Amino acid sequence: MTEPLSLKYNLAELPSSQHRAGLAGLVLMVQWHERNPDKKGVCEITHLSETGATLEIDQEGLQSLFDKVYAASKEEVGREAKLKNKAKEEIPPLREEIRIVTDPKTAKTKEKTFYIYPQVIPRGAFLVDYDPTSDGDNGIWIKLWRNMIWSILRGVPATRRPYDERSEGEFTEDADKVWQELNRPGDYTVELPSTYFIGAQASNAENVPFKDRARFQFLLHFWSFVAQIYVPITWSFDRKTNRASPKDAGYALVIPDVANLEVFCEELPPVLRNREVQLFGYRPKESTVDVAAEGALELMSRINERLAKRVNYNISDLLLGIDVVHLEKQGNNIRLWGNSRIDPNSEMVDEYSRVKTRFTNALFRRQRILNVLNERNWSYGFDSLLSKTDSEQTVGSSFFRSDVRKAFEDVGITNKNKGAKEMNGENQETAPKTAEDLIYQMVGRYISAKLKSKYQLEWTEGYKNSPKEFEYNEKKGKIAREAFLAIRSRTESDFIDYFASTLCAFPQFLNEQGYATLAKALHTETEKVRTLTMLALSARG
Repeated sequence: MTEPLSLKYNLAELPSSQHRAGLAGLVLMVQWHERNPDKKGVCEITHLSETGATLEIDQEGLQSLFDKVYAASKEEVGREAKLKNKAKEEIPPLREEIRIVTDPKTAKTKEKTFYIYPQVIPRGAFLVDYDPTSDGDNGIWIKLWRNMIWSILRGVPATRRPYDERSEGEFTEDADKVWQELNRPGDYTVELPSTYFIGAQASNAENVPFKDRARFQFLLHFWSFVAQIYVPITWSFDRKTNRASPKDAGYALVIPDVANLEVFCEELPPVLRNREVQLFGYRPKESTVDVAAEGALELMSRINERLAKRVNYNISDLLLGIDVVHLEKQGNNIRLWGNSRIDPNSEMVDEYSRVKTRFTNALFRRQRILNVLNERNWSYGFDSLLSKTDSEQTVGSSFFRSDVRKAFEDVGITNKNKGAKEMNGENQETAPKTAEDLIYQMVGRYISAKLKSKYQLEWTEGYKNSPKEFEYNEKKGKIAREAFLAIRSRTESDFIDYFASTLCAFPQFLNEQGYATLAKALHTETEKVRTLTMLALSARG
């Protein structure tokens, strides 16, 4: 019988967010393992504080812990094509099944052959219990985690050995190997493979090998249990159907950089249990994001809801930051598309929560979220989006137009409140208007005047719910789109000339201050005015 080891960890000594997340994962794993009746040996957290933890463990306890970490089972999975080995030879299936499938485009049903193969399924330890849709073995959230493990962290079949052997009930040597390494001196180092640490390789360009202390690398077995998994969605537009179709773009691994270990381990389980259960396709809807880094804001938003119950405690007390790694499996390769770090910021989280719930169009919402992440003005980046995107997805989309309208309304309300505060009880109608207000107003008057002069249409309540309403909206949209396309093809001085000769061709009823504000913006912030004008035409069309 081996003597137990006492492993003391302090957050400040750990070299990365993955290690600090790994320490949190170890604490949660051991606490969950202690509640299991089949626990063996010594394996317990003897000390837990804000700054670190101590693990007491012997060899039998380590084996029992790893058996839970890498627990797996074999299930039968149907595939539409036969599997092939490395020599590209077909692997015989267990059997074939004829199933009735429905075409998502035509809604027609047809018979299709599926080839049944055995597949190893990682269990996921305590994550199964924290899945709000769990039936004891499966759920939509644990399925997402399992898919990520098999596609990304264990995307190479050779790295799945710990799961494969346990699914067969075979003895595994991984715990024995780690036990021997942990019994070495504290500064003993081991190789650091990418299976445990994202981005690691045998050696770098200078031929320096990737190494880690054995007692630190031990923590990397557990970080994936506290990292949150999100799925970035891209949209492809089909002009024939005038529809956009969603497509998964890999996984965004959101790794919390823990600042307070004890509180984090208290708050994460209820955060996981309170996740939404609605589906988007076969994914949890809450797991789908417009940009990978959005996953960090989503996690911070969820944690913020929990921390609101604590007195004088906010997100920066719990997290140093959040690292987001965007990975996708393509063939036999794992592509790293991006790596970012988001610092905890309550104002940013609040703004993100508002943007996410207020706007419904994926294109518009994505740019707004990017602006929240980069702390930029709400309209930043829309010049490129509007210039490069098919107009059917912007000015031609009712959902996009609706979101732009909401954005201008928000800016108007904010400016009005700000003006009222600055006027301090004086006549608020005389408060200076911003360029956004003035451009939105000018575009509206231009469209109304053009409708009246060209089509003799002027809105009245009598148009409501009549054929005239349809005609009015159709012609209004046509005028807005023509001006939108004309501006989209013009830049700098060409745009200024068009703005002055076309949009200002009808009376605008601006006061002297309004004209001065607009004239200054037109010549000093030409691209911003151009962008706001295209957005205003989308909103007003």
